[in-house]
Amino acid sequence: MGELFETISDLLKAGEPIAVAIVVRVEGSAPRKPGAKMIVRRDGRIIGTMGGGDLEKRVIEEALEALRRETPQMASFTLDVEKGKMDMMCGGKVDVYIEPVLPAPRLIVFGAGHITRRLGPLMKGVGFSVTVVEDTPDLVQQDSLGGVDEVVVTDMAEFARALPPDPRAYIVLLSRGFSRDKAVLQPLLEKEFKYIGMIGSLRKIAAIENDLTKEGIPREAFTRLRAPVGLDIGAETPEEIALSIAAEIIAARRGKLGLYKKGGEG
Repeated sequence: MGELFETISDLLKAGEPIAVAIVVRVEGSAPRKPGAKMIVRRDGRIIGTMGGGDLEKRVIEEALEALRRETPQMASFTLDVEKGKMDMMCGGKVDVYIEPVLPAPRLIVFGAGHITRRLGPLMKGVGFSVTVVEDTPDLVQQDSLGGVDEVVVTDMAEFARALPPDPRAYIVLLSRGFSRDKAVLQPLLEKEFKYIGMIGSLRKIAAIENDLTKEGIPREAFTRLRAPVGLDIGAETPEEIALSIAAEIIAARRGKLGLYKKGGEG
């Protein structure tokens, strides 16, 4: 049991969502007894076993669906060709509880300014892992940036280009200028993320969209960009702007973002 929990902990630390399948009830003949456990990774690989065969294949399928939905579920199987439509002859019945185990959602903020200093602790407080990317060491030294998990001092555009797609990651662009945001945004729009938000005036946002469209980014890619970032609550101070951004990210996480329209959206 201890090894299983260590494995789960290691996978979560690496940022990998998994599902844990547990046999909770057995009736008649079956490959495993109640309490048998199996970890299903997001690519379908397993650690442990349900006993192999068609039962294991079906549990993996149910586990991947539970991961997709991010909700636990109970799955029941009859180990019989006719009654259960399974390529097995055990004849018993097995109930398996499947629990998705998800790492903290990741927020990556480009820029280490006043808003980021307020936004980082807010998002940590609601369960996010927070990474701040900044290209100016002096700015990082001036800012405390307390309450975040990681501060990366590097070229922002290079970091964005190297960032792998992640449908559970949230991205916020709070850098110090038009050119930086444009350079960072371009590679991000070519990948899948849960959320991308960018600060700026409508004029700046339109200019970046026009420039990147001319450089080959499809116009429809910008439908995934929330800009200006944050819910419209009339925010003015860094604290208020950070709160508006946090609220928008939470809405995205909970599937409620469609309720809030940006200026100019239909």
